[in-house]
Amino acid sequence: MTPIPSNDRGLFGLVVTQLSAPFWLWRIEVPRLIDPAVLACLSAQERVRAARFASESLARRYAVAHGALRLLGERCFGVPAAHQRYVHNAYGKPILANLPQARCSLSYSGTNVLAAWSLDHEIGVDLECARPIADAADLADLHCTARERQRLPRPGAAGYDRAFLALWVRKEACVKALGRGLGIAPSSFECDIDPGTTIVHIHGSLVESHVCNLKDDLLVAWARCIRVNRSDRNHRPVFACFPTDGVAEALRE
Repeated sequence: MTPIPSNDRGLFGLVVTQLSAPFWLWRIEVPRLIDPAVLACLSAQERVRAARFASESLARRYAVAHGALRLLGERCFGVPAAHQRYVHNAYGKPILANLPQARCSLSYSGTNVLAAWSLDHEIGVDLECARPIADAADLADLHCTARERQRLPRPGAAGYDRAFLALWVRKEACVKALGRGLGIAPSSFECDIDPGTTIVHIHGSLVESHVCNLKDDLLVAWARCIRVNRSDRNHRPVFACFPTDGVAEALRE
């Protein structure tokens, strides 16, 4: 297995950038043309789903996201991309059946994809392009707690939409980490609205989460479930490293 540098075009022409997180996390830029090798990784079901998108750009983004997840999973664990088999929990979260202890998460917005892999934590990621949102205040009334709404800027003020999106991506990443998606109402738990790392309490679970703003106006959030009394609650962002061949082989046994 070959580790992927922090910036790499070696993944069949895809531009892959590793981001700082306590697990493997990458941003992938969706190209105008996809290398056939990326498409060859997809399952028959994924190809059918890609073909159902209304626009070519959405289909291409979907194919890149799922192809990249498979290729990165191969780099991490040695499971061939085209041979990876995914099942889904009751809420649609994908699980790699070839290696059940591995955890993954995907998100995409615009022409960007987030892909993540972990071995020891349930994880979730979310991505949004910073942009004006006409009904941001209505969405906040629906999905945010009263305290969160009080901490947001005044609706219509400069920075309101960005602050709402920063809160939204954190909530999305957290419920993805718990594996229940919007089966957990976003308004049923509170998050810090400021960027950075924090611990979120959700229905008896502890979720460590982080929000950052990339230089090209992308709001990125990651989250991982943590156990009470674990020392890793005091998280210091680090770049993840890849397991050796021996470790990956032992995990598959």
